[in-house]
Amino acid sequence: MALALRSGLHCCRFDAEYVFFDLAADRYFLLSGVAANRFGNFVSGRASAADREHLLASDILAEVSGRAMREGRDLPTVTTSLIDAPIADAPLGTTVASLWAQRRVRRDLRLRSLADIVGTFCDERFSTSSGNDKVCGEIAAAFLRARRYAPAIDQCLTRGIAMKRMLMRRGCAVSLVFGVTMPFAAHCWVQAGETVLTDPLDIVLHYQPIFAV
Repeated sequence: MALALRSGLHCCRFDAEYVFFDLAADRYFLLSGVAANRFGNFVSGRASAADREHLLASDILAEVSGRAMREGRDLPTVTTSLIDAPIADAPLGTTVASLWAQRRVRRDLRLRSLADIVGTFCDERFSTSSGNDKVCGEIAAAFLRARRYAPAIDQCLTRGIAMKRMLMRRGCAVSLVFGVTMPFAAHCWVQAGETVLTDPLDIVLHYQPIFAV
């Protein structure tokens, strides 16, 4: 049997340390010191039997059948943000829809697990193609305008899930990205290709993507 990151666990490296995102538990944790060295040995293919045993016992790795370890989904590096440039006001109806979408997400986050909510983005009922610039611009503008009427601080998860839901329903394929930085902080945003839809570019560039859907 091969070894891989256990299901639902995602990671990225910062120098000699590794930050992990456990989607099922909705938590982040850090490996440093000896534990980080053991995991680094595994990633580089130099793990000893003791390294592998420790990582299995720590619930970092799991036995799998013929599956290589991946640390996350490949994403284009963002180079621009829609909201850094002048952006036209969104239609009132789209703005109201964005407010209701965020209200629904706040309710869902109280009642359902993050893993369950994220899992719905794989629903085959939603047929998506590449991002439509006009639709992405309208919805990005709506969420920006909505910040005048709803809490905006520490709402990145609510905003990101709500925006992705609205764009999926309009047939746009975008990524909801979770990122981390050190000293530890976490953030999430929505991007279409190399373009950020939820935040100024300089904010997003502080973070290293750890998980995207």
